[in-house]
This record gives sequence, structure tokens and C-alpha cells, in this order.
Amino acid sequence: MEKMKRVLAMLMIGASLMGLTACGGSKKEEAPAQGGETAAPEAPAEKIVIQVGYGNNPGEPTDLAMQKWQSLLAEKSGGTMELELFPSSQLGSQSDLTDQIVMGEPVISISDASFLAEYGAPEIAIASCPYIYNSWDECWKLTESDWWKEQEALLAKSGIHIIAANYAYGERNIMTTKPVNTIEDMKGLIIRTPTTPSYMKAFEYMGAAPTAMALGDVYTATQQGTVEGMENPMATLYGQAYYEVAKYITLTKHVKMPTQWICNEDFFQGLTPEQQTWLTETCQEAGEYNNQLQDEMIDQYMKDMEKNGVTIIDLSDEERAKFAAASAKVYDDPTITEGWRDGLYDYIRDLVS
Repeated sequence: MEKMKRVLAMLMIGASLMGLTACGGSKKEEAPAQGGETAAPEAPAEKIVIQVGYGNNPGEPTDLAMQKWQSLLAEKSGGTMELELFPSSQLGSQSDLTDQIVMGEPVISISDASFLAEYGAPEIAIASCPYIYNSWDECWKLTESDWWKEQEALLAKSGIHIIAANYAYGERNIMTTKPVNTIEDMKGLIIRTPTTPSYMKAFEYMGAAPTAMALGDVYTATQQGTVEGMENPMATLYGQAYYEVAKYITLTKHVKMPTQWICNEDFFQGLTPEQQTWLTETCQEAGEYNNQLQDEMIDQYMKDMEKNGVTIIDLSDEERAKFAAASAKVYDDPTITEGWRDGLYDYIRDLVS
């Protein structure tokens, strides 16, 4: 709620930006022919250039997928639409970029359901809560459901448009400076989490001491001992070079993480229908490429980190079930479920099973 209040206050500042962002997609009207003269040729459309920001570093699957999207959109649009890529949080944090999008800035950013819940769609947080899916197929079944479309409509009222939701960010695990072999080893462990309540609460219930922090600050914080570990998919753990400052990975597999690419709703609606189709379809195609990369590269990431001195701890099913049981308390926590319909967990599980 605090996030929404802050954003609504900022809307007054950004109101003048709205409605101007898609002007590059319009074409000048053709002058009517007079006296049998040949009409003047139609002026070429002004190129639309869109900045895309994300925290992942060059070479990670997310970054490679963005390069693929950049190429696909340029080809599909005949060069009239261009993506400018800014990895490594060059345009700001996820929170900063989302605020810019809500204010009307014509930028695109990566996001996830737990984060988007703060922008008028509280139920969507469950889509990236711990152990909600048993497979990636269940995840995609949810993002293609009518329930998901309802969440998209709620976000649109806050100025957020989901371009595509078919990106696997990966299966999240923990990486720490000391070994975690059992859930008892989590007690008091200072773990960096994203700035979203469901993540922080889940790790509290696992016994850890979660600390919210921007992705770009985690390496230094771990190096300095401010935090004792972090959680993320293998691609991010490797891409951010955390193996240099933390030497243990425990395969908790606590979240199968889908991500979404978002832009301002008015900006998207200001594009022509053809431009909207180009942007959406090429983003979805790049998402399929991203998911392929995630599958292909994970084993190599693990091998490379082991070569750099990292010990990978694979929990037994019995031990992993203890992590699942502890984190399941988030589904009954009123600070997380505020705004949810009664029985949402069971509703979602029935929907995807």
C-alpha cells in the first residue's frame, strides 16, 4: 500500500509525459492529388526507440534473450521499432523502473508477480510464491488462464501493461557463505531477498533473517559480511559472480520463477495495432529462446562454479519438504494475503493441476 501511495503521488509529476510516447508510430497524412497530379509519396514512419532495463549482466540468459528480442523486433518492424538494451541495472533498480513506467515513461523492464502485486493486483503475488508449482507446465497454465487475464486488467488500471509472461527466470536456490544442509542451518542466516513481502516472510518462516536489497548491491554486501548469502536462479548466481564471495549452494528449489516484461499501458495503447502485435509476438518468441537457454546453460553454470570452489548441496526430498512446509505459512499470513480471495491457494492449485 505504501508503494501505491508513493506512485500515485508521483503520477502528478509524470502526467505531462502521457499520451506523447507513441507519437513515433504515426504517419503523416498523404496529400490529396489535385488536377490529375500524382500524390506526394507517403513520409516514412518515425522510428520508435524504446529503452529496456534489467539487472542481469551481459551473457546471462535474460540478456541473450533481450538481444534476440531486439533482433526479432527490428526485423519484424522493418527497422521502424528499435530496442536499446541496458543490462546490469544501468537504468536503475526494478523498483525505479516500475515507478517510471507507472508515471508514463516509454521504457520496458523485467518484473515478477510478487513485485507487481504492489501495483493494484494483490492476488498476482501468489504466482511467484514458494512451492506453488510442481512443474513449469503448471506455471504456464496459470499465466495463460482467465485468472491471469484478470490480474493483467487490474495492473492496467495502475498504468502497467504486461507485454509477455512466458519467461522462465529459473528455479531459485540459496547461495551462502556457510553450508546449509538442513533447515536448522537457516536459523539466523542473513539472506538477501528481493524487496517483496512474500519473499521476506517465506525466509523468516524458514528461520533466516531476510534483508531486502537491490541486486546490484549484493556482491559487495556479501564480500563485506553485511549479508551471509542470497537466493536466485543459477544463471543469476553465476552471472553476478557470487561464487567469488559465497562458496555454498543449497538446492532448495523454493520457487519456480516466471518473469514478465512490462511497459506503460498508455504507451502500449498509443502504438498502432500492428506495432502492438510486433512488440508482443517478438517478445513472446524471445521468451521461448530464453527458456531454451535456461535449460541448456544451467549444468554448465554449476560445473563452472564448482571449479571455482563452490560446494553444491542437494537436499533429500524429505529435507526439502521441511523447507516447503515452513514457507507454506505465507499462505496463511494476513500481511501477505491481504486483498486475496478466501481459499486462493486451493483455487490456484486446482487451476494448474
